[in-house]
Amino acid sequence: MEKYYKSKVCSTNFKPGDLVYRNNDARRAEDTGKLGPKWEGPYEVTESLGKGTYKLRGRDGKQLPQTWNVSNLKKCYIHKM
Repeated sequence: MEKYYKSKVCSTNFKPGDLVYRNNDARRAEDTGKLGPKWEGPYEVTESLGKGTYKLRGRDGKQLPQTWNVSNLKKCYIHKM
């Protein structure tokens, strides 16, 4: 069953330098309600710690104090015009 699941699920991997959004539910800060933003960022991936865990840095250059799981991140696409 595990083999079937892994063959059907597309795994997400980020490299250092990639920009990602972070899920607000994972932060467990204040509840912004139903109409609050679901994602915040973008953040830069600084390090991959293995097993889908990443260290992030904000746009201001400050390292975030904790690690983040890939399930709480999504890729940020910035389109240049």
